[in-house]
Amino acid sequence: MDKTEFESLVSEGQKHHLKWKGEKYRMTVMTSSKAVGRPQTNWSSRIIVEYGPAAEHRSVSSSTFGDKANPTSEVLRVGNWVYRRSGNEPWTRKEYAESKTPERPESPVQILETDGQYKYVGSGILGDKPVQIYVRTERQTKVDKKSGDTIESDTKVTYWVDSNGIVLKLEFIVESRGPKVTSQTQVVTQWELDQSISFVPPEIVP
Repeated sequence: MDKTEFESLVSEGQKHHLKWKGEKYRMTVMTSSKAVGRPQTNWSSRIIVEYGPAAEHRSVSSSTFGDKANPTSEVLRVGNWVYRRSGNEPWTRKEYAESKTPERPESPVQILETDGQYKYVGSGILGDKPVQIYVRTERQTKVDKKSGDTIESDTKVTYWVDSNGIVLKLEFIVESRGPKVTSQTQVVTQWELDQSISFVPPEIVP
């Protein structure tokens, strides 16, 4: 496949808010990152976001840095109210306010060279659903704008796409090699419809 065809297919397939509009669905994102020889900096996280057909959604986030687990963070929006809590703390409630999209910071690296391949690798089964599997592999050479160090990276992204053209699973794996450290990161994202999802406001203790 050529790059344009591939990117169009996976981009359209990730528009769940449009393709599943009016439905209840869940997105789960699991991330792990480690630097070779530095277990104290290992990072992992799990984020679950549930969406409803109206102005409602819920997110539950947990993470671990090194051997320390951070408190679980929960956010629930129902209508014009947003409820939050961290760990076992009491829920708080505030009126919903539209947040501004933050400006994207300038990249700390400059890309010198990129070599990518885009492939359809065949059909498969994800859970109980038939899917088509697509893979993007990419090798890049970058330079750190601040230190001048050259960094090599190898990336593999796999997409599982259902019969309606919707991406049900995405796996991102990258290894970066620099003069000071070699790091590995994996991000797995899955989407699923679930009509049993409900959004019930928690009790607020005065």
